[in-house]
Amino acid sequence: MALANTLQRVMTVIRAKTLHLFSIALLLLTFGPVSAATDPRIVIILDDLGYRQTDTAALSLPQGVTFSVLPFTPLGRSLADKASAQGRDIMLHMPMESLGADNLGPAALTSAMLPQDISATLKRSLDSLPQAIGVNNHMGSKLTEQPLAMQSVMQVVKERGLFFVDSRTTAQSVAEGVAKKMGVPALRRHIFLDHQPTTAFMKIQFARLVHRAHQHGVAVAIAHPYPQTLAFLNDALAQEFDVRLVPVSDVLPAINEKIPDTQVADALLSAPE
Repeated sequence: MALANTLQRVMTVIRAKTLHLFSIALLLLTFGPVSAATDPRIVIILDDLGYRQTDTAALSLPQGVTFSVLPFTPLGRSLADKASAQGRDIMLHMPMESLGADNLGPAALTSAMLPQDISATLKRSLDSLPQAIGVNNHMGSKLTEQPLAMQSVMQVVKERGLFFVDSRTTAQSVAEGVAKKMGVPALRRHIFLDHQPTTAFMKIQFARLVHRAHQHGVAVAIAHPYPQTLAFLNDALAQEFDVRLVPVSDVLPAINEKIPDTQVADALLSAPE
């Protein structure tokens, strides 16, 4: 009897929290913008692509979704070929050292590497993915905090005529700032869509993405090729939200403003690697 009562209380709490999340989503969608943008746009970058056969299901997403592909992965090149044939923007999702003991995968950039080794490794990774028109960091909570390492990265990005998106896996990242100082087109991620890969949580994050676009004109999200994320995006992007989904290359000229750190911290939440 005691166990049944306990389970009932737990289910009541879960239902209450779920209702609360949906309520927040609805509020975000109905809030009036602080400074209404005339042409609100959202960018969705799907990264971590290249390892799983299920990643190919991402090709069903609208063409405006940008793909960021890990280097030297079993399916990365073929997936990039197919996505590029669809007319998508393709990026290199470059592994960089994290603060944890994470498995970074092939060609990772680390703080133990000399500047010339960072440059050579990044060039080799870009050569393996010739469709890439930009780069964003995979993990990187340690390396993106280091200005000298980021200078080596941005020098290659600049030489190749590419752009850089700071995934902002740490609030102390200097990647975007170094890029802009070196004349590299750069922007940052504002929202992680699916670090809790549940429909309820993704609805909240998508609502925040749309709301930010209405406030500031552009909002950039990063998501991952989880089956539940792909299902959510196919459904969400079929709805009308009074925003335009655009490839990341479409917003580069518009992203030159200084985003207040308070907004970055708010967008980070518990941002994952």
